Amino acid sequence: MNKQKDSIFFSKLMGHANMGWWKASLTTMSYECSEYISELLGLDETGIISFEDFNKRILKEEQRPTTVHSFGVLQMPEVVYLLDTVKGAIWIRSKVCFQETDEDGNTSVYGIAEVQDGPDMASAYQALQYSERLLHNVFKYLPVGIELYNKDGILIDLNDKELEMFHVDKKEDLLGINLFDNPIFPEEMKKRLRNREDVDFTFRYDFSNVGEYYRNSKKEGTIDLVTKVTALYDDDHNPINYLLINADKTETTVAYNKIQEFEEFFELVGDYAKVGYAHYNILSGQGYAQKSWYRNIGEMDGTPLSDIFGIYRYLHPDDRDLMAQFLSDVQKGTTVKFNRDIRILRANGECTWTHVNLLVKKYAPQDNIIELISINYDITELKETEEMLVKARDKAEASDRLKSAFLANMSHEIRTPLNAIVGFSSLLASTEDMAEKELYSSLISHNNELLLNLINDVLDLSKIESGYLELHPDWFNLTTLLNESIAEYTCQVPSGVELRTNYPEQDFLVDLDRLRIKQILNNFLSNALKNTTHGHIEVFYEVEPQFVRIGVSDTGCGIPQNMKEKIFERFEKLDSFIQGAGLGLSICKCIVDKMNGRILIDSQLGIGTTFVIELPCRSASV
Repeated sequence: MNKQKDSIFFSKLMGHANMGWWKASLTTMSYECSEYISELLGLDETGIISFEDFNKRILKEEQRPTTVHSFGVLQMPEVVYLLDTVKGAIWIRSKVCFQETDEDGNTSVYGIAEVQDGPDMASAYQALQYSERLLHNVFKYLPVGIELYNKDGILIDLNDKELEMFHVDKKEDLLGINLFDNPIFPEEMKKRLRNREDVDFTFRYDFSNVGEYYRNSKKEGTIDLVTKVTALYDDDHNPINYLLINADKTETTVAYNKIQEFEEFFELVGDYAKVGYAHYNILSGQGYAQKSWYRNIGEMDGTPLSDIFGIYRYLHPDDRDLMAQFLSDVQKGTTVKFNRDIRILRANGECTWTHVNLLVKKYAPQDNIIELISINYDITELKETEEMLVKARDKAEASDRLKSAFLANMSHEIRTPLNAIVGFSSLLASTEDMAEKELYSSLISHNNELLLNLINDVLDLSKIESGYLELHPDWFNLTTLLNESIAEYTCQVPSGVELRTNYPEQDFLVDLDRLRIKQILNNFLSNALKNTTHGHIEVFYEVEPQFVRIGVSDTGCGIPQNMKEKIFERFEKLDSFIQGAGLGLSICKCIVDKMNGRILIDSQLGIGTTFVIELPCRSASV
């Protein structure tokens, strides 16, 4: 046989065998078909049909269309098509035989096609192709990235999700890269893969580090990946492939970070506002609480909630009983809310206040669930402010009462000497008797002095109230000052009373406010003279290295025990019939407090009284 006869013979033979040949040009993306196939597909005498037109003849959607790439990495040696032909729908089995590339780089693939007359054979091929197509669809559309490498680490396939994740336009831009050349893949993981170990890890994929490893459209940014790589083996347990699966958890990471950010923000707000939150299942003992919640009830952060609820070791016993009763009622299903200010006993002995809100969120004891929501906040400052306001209110009310009492007392105290002055002045003008004139003049002078002292006391009290009481310390001889005061009161000493002194053997200089010391001493002497009718009145002082003690003792009527503190209050007098507004001792105490000293009183009813002031000061002997 010659070549022409051979060609005719084989064409005739293939035609009778319901077979034909085809040639696929990857350059023109078209098929050139033999006479038998051309007649079957209704082609013209050239026998040429484009890939696009051929794909339109395929009647089953799950069958793979023809593309240039279908002859590449994913090339299948045999494919069964259900085609629309001039004879109707016919099953045709197509087989790739060989591939050639000419000098110009044009690649052609050669194969044969056979009509499947046997329905069982066609069904078998169809079933096989359906399984392959199903597997391919799973591979293609799985919502995780999949890469398939050969045993040497060369990438031979990947799915669309992987292209999307790494911003690659087409597979050809990635196929052929080596897994072990990946600059972002951890070296430790590469080492484990070479040892045929499976790897599973999480890392941040930074696109700026890709470099020349592969071409993509994203040069910056990161994604968070969960990556698993496993080796695949044949029936003889020889490694044939690496399967890599990438899951993009960037959104999950962002969501987690937002949750973390919110939790941190909520913790910050809780710390600043002293507000705490907790939820707890009474029956299971499970729950969660913020740090501020623990702090507000005096517990250590992280203490199991089952060790707190129902125990409340740091609550005041009365409040603890109320909380325990509430929890008992909750389990019975008779109450759902608790709202109360409770006292917390701190380790340092202090007591703070916390407002507690408890609410039953879910009551399902049949499912072992009785869930409580607890919100608490520290109200110690609020309680202290409330206490201050109550005290301020009480003080304001007391001040109002004092003002009324002050006006009433002052009107009486001022009117008494004024009446005497006015009355005796009239009598003085009308009398001619010299003895009476001297008496009236003496009485007028005495009441003038009383009125002047009263006005001075009011002025001192006003300064004290407004905070303008000033001290002017200076060195002076204490003995000389005391003697001056005694001399001023000598004429007022009643008969039967001795006015005496008790000083150290040598005189002392002290650094104090001279006028204020004399004012205090005059008040002590005035009170002693008013309340002593027999015995003696003694003025004394003692000097220590850091302070001086000055006092006046008498053998007068004494002070009842219940009046020892009250006598330093304004307008308090032991005998309402004795002249005076009752301001002297109150003013003395304010002056002594201003000097950082103290007033001591020792008195026995019917025996006598001693007033002593102790003042810190510098001193020197004369």
